[in-house]
Amino acid sequence: MRRNGSWCALALATLLASAAFAGRPPPQPEEYLDEQTGATVDIVDAPLVFARERTERAANLRDYVTLAAASVNRAGKLEYVLVAYLWSTLDPRYAPASEQAGSLLLIADDRRIRLDNNGRSPTDLGIARPVHAPAGQDAKPLVFPTDLGTLRFIAAARHLAVQAQLGDDTVDYELWDDRRRALDRYVRYMDGER
Repeated sequence: MRRNGSWCALALATLLASAAFAGRPPPQPEEYLDEQTGATVDIVDAPLVFARERTERAANLRDYVTLAAASVNRAGKLEYVLVAYLWSTLDPRYAPASEQAGSLLLIADDRRIRLDNNGRSPTDLGIARPVHAPAGQDAKPLVFPTDLGTLRFIAAARHLAVQAQLGDDTVDYELWDDRRRALDRYVRYMDGER
């Protein structure tokens, strides 16, 4: 009898907690004035994360690509970018280096979107603090110019994947942490739906 009471209490607590969470509005993009650069920066509340298995080294090891949308407004000049990180749970000797990837190919449904790194750093653009950098990783951010229309298309795509050219190898990454809803909120926010 005591066992049933404990189970019922746990079920009730779970139900109440989920009801309380359901009443909260979803996270929103973050807007801040970068004190170091003087730019107004808007960033998506959660990045898209792509992964590829590295089971040839050990179980549960992966390489990742993180893509986070951001915009920089400097004196009325607005630039949209995707900030990318290539990182891994592998020993750093076997992990891909961001410097190897000058471009990425984002596959969104039937469209191939080539993201070219223009050599600028986030700080060059006006973003002094990291944009959704992977925790515990020493990954160098790559910045890819984009536009709001492309971000809107990516957010609405049914299938997303990334290809990276790492040296002589083309490496495929599949969507691992699907945050298209966050990207859609970001696009709507930038369209003025606040």
